[in-house]
Amino acid sequence: MSLFPIGYSLPAFWSEPGLQSAGGNMSRAPGILAPWRRAPSFSVQKGSQTPRHTCLPEALLGNCLLSVYKANPLTVTHPWAKRLDQVVIHVGALSLKESQELAQHAAEIGADGIAVIAPFFLKPWTKDVLINFLKEVAAAAPALPFYYYHIPALTGVKIRAEELLDGIQDKIPTFQGLKFSDTDLLDFGQCVDQHRQQQFAFLFGVDEQLLSALVMGATGAVGSTYNYLGKKTSQMLEAFERKDFSLALNYQFCIQRFINFVVKLGFGVSQTKAIMTLVSGIPMGPPRLPLQKASREFTDSVEAKLKSLDFLSFTDLKDGKLEAGS
Repeated sequence: MSLFPIGYSLPAFWSEPGLQSAGGNMSRAPGILAPWRRAPSFSVQKGSQTPRHTCLPEALLGNCLLSVYKANPLTVTHPWAKRLDQVVIHVGALSLKESQELAQHAAEIGADGIAVIAPFFLKPWTKDVLINFLKEVAAAAPALPFYYYHIPALTGVKIRAEELLDGIQDKIPTFQGLKFSDTDLLDFGQCVDQHRQQQFAFLFGVDEQLLSALVMGATGAVGSTYNYLGKKTSQMLEAFERKDFSLALNYQFCIQRFINFVVKLGFGVSQTKAIMTLVSGIPMGPPRLPLQKASREFTDSVEAKLKSLDFLSFTDLKDGKLEAGS
């Protein structure tokens, strides 16, 4: 799968502007979905424009989906809309008016789509209320493909994605798919099973369960760990494509060992930034308050674990002396 959410590619959240990762430039805005026409070096597509499955880094290295845009959306999003072939911009906000303004701005700067999470302070508690909110945002940019970002663990909005998708294009004609960041594989599977005819993009966002989602019909994946576990993930995808499911499972278990390790240490945005600094050598900067930067002890433990799992060789470290959250 190449990098258009509407069937050709897959969106990815990026971090600092002008920085280079193994896959290319990264954008500071944590809410920019910054797809690539050619996938990063660890992608399974290997130059093809339309492989079936691709995983791209999410790099939620800012610490809030909503913290960047209102202050100065033009300086954040406009350069990337011009620089990248395809850009889908996250425009979700607690205020409907603000989301609409951001959607209009995305259209004005030439974005290729918009994505929205559910408002999470005054929450929509029914499907119809949530769809009405999303409909009003989508209407502010009626020419842009629209994606729903389903992440109930953070929003607290527990409306099942399967329920939301039922009849959604009647209300939002521009709806093209969703990013599903939840561990409820029953809900995800029914999204795919009940909506095959619509050819929606089903992008999975729980890295440690990706293989299960692929079996259920995920069309892509967006995740933070692909920034540094991309090679193993690519190998898993290649094994899955070859129908070597035993090998694919071994790769998924290997990935899970690392994720399980960091979860027990305490894992979040701050720690993701620290791992990215460790692996790339690029100082990702500290997180915004109230988050605290990862400790040196965390970084040292992660470095040892990456090496023990053959995710990282000694020569892969760009600068072992970088501070965890510098």
